[in-house]
Amino acid sequence: MQSSGRKRRFLGYGALNVLVTNLVLQGLLLVAGTGLATLLSQSVNVALGFVLYGKKVFRVERLQKRSALSYLVMALLLWWCNWAGITALAGSGLSRNLAALLLIPVLAALSYTLQKLVVFRQPTNTAVLK
Repeated sequence: MQSSGRKRRFLGYGALNVLVTNLVLQGLLLVAGTGLATLLSQSVNVALGFVLYGKKVFRVERLQKRSALSYLVMALLLWWCNWAGITALAGSGLSRNLAALLLIPVLAALSYTLQKLVVFRQPTNTAVLK
């Protein structure tokens, strides 16, 4: 079954992607505004994530333009959620860096769900009686 181990692969490759993306984000938050910092870090996430998740997690043989467009829309949604979440949590007194770290599991769950159901959706094989 192709979905066997998918969540573990998502967590493993996701950890790599989150590590790289959040190292970039944490550094940028020290020198840039929240909008620019999250946009640039999300760009790193998109570049690394589309190939890692498509090929390694969801095991898509050929990445399609439709998937790339869907992934980009998802990335924009996640970027907005990240920016709005950091801003809201920082407004309640948390540091922007801590707010960014606290949002990781929420954004990861949303990302996995959208990738599974929309971006890398596998066609269902329906048996046809002959």
